[in-house]
Formats: sequence, structure tokens, C-alpha cells
Amino acid sequence: MRQDWVGRRVVVRHNGESGEPPYHDIVGELVEVTATHAVVRRADGRRQRVPLNRVVAARVVVASPRDILGLEEICARGWRAIDTTWSRGWLLRADHGFSRRANSVLPLRPVQGSLDEAVAAAHDWYRARGLPLMVSCPLPARVALDDALADRGFSAPVDVDVMIAELSAVPPPTEPVEIAPVPSADWLAGYHYRGEAELPDYGRAILTRHDRVGFATLRRGAEVLGVARGAVDSDWLGLTAVEVDPRARRTRVATSLVGALREWAMREYGASRSYLQVEMPNDAATRLYARLGFWHHHVYRYRVEPRP
Repeated sequence: MRQDWVGRRVVVRHNGESGEPPYHDIVGELVEVTATHAVVRRADGRRQRVPLNRVVAARVVVASPRDILGLEEICARGWRAIDTTWSRGWLLRADHGFSRRANSVLPLRPVQGSLDEAVAAAHDWYRARGLPLMVSCPLPARVALDDALADRGFSAPVDVDVMIAELSAVPPPTEPVEIAPVPSADWLAGYHYRGEAELPDYGRAILTRHDRVGFATLRRGAEVLGVARGAVDSDWLGLTAVEVDPRARRTRVATSLVGALREWAMREYGASRSYLQVEMPNDAATRLYARLGFWHHHVYRYRVEPRP
């Protein structure tokens, strides 16, 4: 097994203590690889230590639908819309139209009843809030739903790459970073959601609507050169709002921001894993996070209802 597999979903085939068949398979996330053993986290959270001299074969496998939907639920807890409800197995989220994540349907459960009934109920709920119906389809867990919405004329404005990492594999910061429980005026001045000069009040509210959140600020002298937000749910650190001043790009500012939030989440809350979301295509961001130990877990695709 390779060190760069740490954090990925793997299947490991190993033999028993006698060194003879029968063989046993372990499926889960690879947590650690040393010169003598590997540690795999199973779906139930248990960690199993396997001596390398008993490993017959190992390979990386794609995330299962269960893992994808489980991570999507964690991601929803890290970015909390003010208005939510369950409808026919779908989680409906709305928050003044600020961000797609907080204003879209998340189909975590199989649809209850017919798809047409679920779409109609969701449409009415969003129309009452002055918003279009938008569905976030985690793929491939909800590929049939994605296809069905496409057949109904729903457009696909953007796909989002969900990347994850074992925090033990993320490098530490290379320079000091401040982390505070609320965003300072300097932090807010350094964050420009989709290029906006100033966040609306409801934008600030969604950033702070969490009980385990940290706002990272990197300064050089008097200048703020980077900001980022971290939120911890279960043992996951969710990274959002990572922004680096254009003048400081490629100077390891993002590395320090992510590394500082990693240390904060592990120290304060015992987090062991991390996720982030990158709108596609964004090769520069994907390469950056890959260098920091993140790898592709799955994609979700937004589907937006056709205009009448």
C-alpha cells in the first residue's frame, strides 16, 4: 500500500495469522501506513490494524452511495441554512438566496411517493420564498434522479468536486495564523463572496451559525493576506470561505490557513478528517488541495428547474 492512499477508500485483502487462506477483505478509509502495518477505518468507525506481511492485495475503490450521502449530510451541517424542512425524503434549504448550498434541495433519502409529486411540493416551497427550485444531486449516488431531472428540462449550471483528507496527512502552517470564534472586521474585509464588496447581514449570519466554528486570518505586517473558515461536525473539519489576496498567491498562504485550521480542529474538537468543495472547473484549486493531501471523493451537480 502507498502512503499517498491515506484518506482514500480502499479494500485490503489479508490472510489469517497462519499465513494461509481463507482470505479476509476489509473495506474502509486508509488512516495510516507505516513500514510494518496499515490502519483502516471501517464504516462503523472502528479502526483495524493489519500487518503488512499479511496483506495479499490492496486497491483504491470509489466511494459508496452510503458514504457519499453520509458526507453530504455532514457538509449540510457545516453550512446551515436558516430555513429548512423535510419533504418526501428531501431536505429543503433556503437562506435569502445566499449561496447555492443553502438554497437547494439535498435528496439524502429515497423519494417518497412519485418524483413528480416531490418536485411539485419542492417547487411550491421555494416559490413561497421567492426562489427557484434547485436540486443538488450527489453523484453517482443520485444519478437516476439527475437523469430524471435532466429529462424534465432542469439545467445543470455547475458541478462541484467534493475533496477529503485525513487531517494527519495535511501539512502544518508555515507562519502564524489567528483563529477566532467570530469573524473580525479584517476577516470580513478579506472575504469577497463571488466578488461582492460587502457581505449582507444574512451572509454573515450563515458564516457564524455554528457552535464549533473558527475564522482564520493570516497577516503579514498590517496587511491581511488570507482568510478561511472552519466548522467541525462529528470528526469532520469543513473548510469554506478560503480566500487569498491575489498579491500573495503561490506564497503558501493557503497552506498556512488550512494547516492552522487543521491544528485547531484536532486540538479543540478531536477532528480527524476534512472536506472541502471546489466548483468545477478550477484546476488551480484542485492541484493546490491535492498537494495538501486532499483527494476526490465525489461530485454533486446542481439542477435548476426550467423557467416558466
